[in-house]
Amino acid sequence: MRISISMRVLSALVGTALLAACSGSGESQSAGYASSGVPPISAAHVLGMRSRFPANTALNGLGAVHPDHHKSWVSPDVKKARRLLFVSDDSTNDVYIFTMPAMALKGTLTGFTEPQGMCTDRNGYVWITNTETSQVFQYSRTGRLLKSVSVPGYLPVGCAVNKSNGDLAVSNLISASGYAGNVEIFTGGSGSGSPITNPSQTQYYFPAYDTSGNLYVDGFSTSGYFILSECSAGGSSCGTLNVLGGTVSFPGGLNWDRVNKELVAGDQSCNDEAASCQYAMTISGSAATITGSTPLNEYNGSGCDVDQGTLALNSRYFAGPCISQASASSVSARWPYPAGGNPTKYNTATTFPVGSAISSK
Repeated sequence: MRISISMRVLSALVGTALLAACSGSGESQSAGYASSGVPPISAAHVLGMRSRFPANTALNGLGAVHPDHHKSWVSPDVKKARRLLFVSDDSTNDVYIFTMPAMALKGTLTGFTEPQGMCTDRNGYVWITNTETSQVFQYSRTGRLLKSVSVPGYLPVGCAVNKSNGDLAVSNLISASGYAGNVEIFTGGSGSGSPITNPSQTQYYFPAYDTSGNLYVDGFSTSGYFILSECSAGGSSCGTLNVLGGTVSFPGGLNWDRVNKELVAGDQSCNDEAASCQYAMTISGSAATITGSTPLNEYNGSGCDVDQGTLALNSRYFAGPCISQASASSVSARWPYPAGGNPTKYNTATTFPVGSAISSK
């Protein structure tokens, strides 16, 4: 439940929602509403985001965000590493780089403003969503900024790369003015994005591509429940998948299991409890059937919140953020997959980790 919205953005959303709620005519409606027909998120819902977005330290009682004003640093050792784990930290506005599988800290990228979900491309470059500035940055494995794309007017929180053609999908949670979000596709990872939506979906959390170029994205429906959408390769819209064999309570990261040809969907509130798990799902037609569950614990065995973790290409392990549900502690961890349980390796450098990506040579 850790996707964050800053106090500044939240205040703007409340003001927009209240304005829309109080208006007796369509004159105050945004152009996005007029063109899409999607109503604004209500003021009551915006004010209730405290429970929906506890990652924001200003909202969850952990104090104000303390950005890191140091310069970025990356150890020369990363050039030798076959696999690196990038983890974003909402509290310090940093992105940390760890070696895999040792989980040794080898770099800190600074200067972000609410970095959240991440993804990698076929070159091992890492895309990092920077929610408050409506941008997504591409970095090399050695921490060099390569380029960026923008989603003006939206709050990006997740991304995925189609490995076959390099297209970048960016999931926008909601608009900056309080309206429904979307997914924007950047052809080849550049230029301007082309939006696609599911008319039944309001909030868009995390996307994932399968090996055929089909795109999946989770979030909340217009009625406030978990929704999983599928966007066919090259399509201009998305449809709803019926989740069978279980219930997902709160959307987490999505991964495509290339080995078992399954979608792996994260649940940040597994069985409506303060613990995360990953559901293996087979996709057939308009159905996503849950076939297995992987629990993810903190190193001491207690439940933890895993926002957007990453499944390794060989599907042998899962890695990413882990925020304790019992205390204010957190780790970046590596779990066996599909067994899950306690992490085999972890590092305590992060404060409030949210997203992750595994970069491989």
